Amino acid sequence: MEWLKNSSRKPEQEPYIKPSSLAKGCLLYVAFELQGKPKPPFDARVDRILSVGTDSHRRLQRALSRACLAQEVFFEIPEYRIHGFCDGILHIPTDPTVEESAVGFWALEFKTTASGEFDKLKASKVPKDEHVRQAQIYLWGIEAYYHGTIPLKGVIIYYENRDTLEHLALTIYPDPEMIADLLARVKAMLEGLAAGQLPDDFLPQEHWAHSYCPYLDICEPGQQAMKWQAAQPKQLPEKVLADIIAKRIVAKQAQGDTTKGPGAKKKQGQRSLSDLANDLDWG
Repeated sequence: MEWLKNSSRKPEQEPYIKPSSLAKGCLLYVAFELQGKPKPPFDARVDRILSVGTDSHRRLQRALSRACLAQEVFFEIPEYRIHGFCDGILHIPTDPTVEESAVGFWALEFKTTASGEFDKLKASKVPKDEHVRQAQIYLWGIEAYYHGTIPLKGVIIYYENRDTLEHLALTIYPDPEMIADLLARVKAMLEGLAAGQLPDDFLPQEHWAHSYCPYLDICEPGQQAMKWQAAQPKQLPEKVLADIIAKRIVAKQAQGDTTKGPGAKKKQGQRSLSDLANDLDWG
């Protein structure tokens, strides 16, 4: 009881970094958050989307409660002012139906996503960059905080399509180089803040996250990035282009299009969206 009473971090201590914030990869964002810069409130639609994600987390945690060693696993590393909660520690036991490489303890992280993003993840079988960084933070933080007593093999990112409830599980393994680089950047950012300086460490100008940043009004690099993006040639997203091409194919089939002639040869193998567009004389 004495240890529990003395080990709690006092609320008046300096603010800590959340793994989800650090995972964005923008140390300027993290610095603004540590400084307590205000964020605009979410609009009603975004708030509803976040509520769906929260409900999915709770449902999935209930479903996997018996398979988890623990849920909402806390860790805190004062040296880097990082703390957070991992969704769970999953234990996969030895079983004839389970591959030997999967047996053991895994950190578990739930993510919900829209259908378009889910389809990209399913096709590539590669987690989003920010989720990879978040996984590395969990692996490092839990290892350090619990002194290696939880032998994690890696992280399972469990994606759920919030539109169809289809799911996808992707695994991430420890990457010492990635976490070492990220922690070095955190150290530099903290030292700069202590000296009254904001970090010169932010996302590249072409990154999509600038337009969604809650600190865009006070972020000069973000504002410059938005100006640069606005000046670039507009391109249709692949999903939109694919939908347009699909509709054109259906329309041509309905019209009995014979402009290519009966002896025309089609390109063999996989074709890109651009190839399809050329075949349809669509630019």
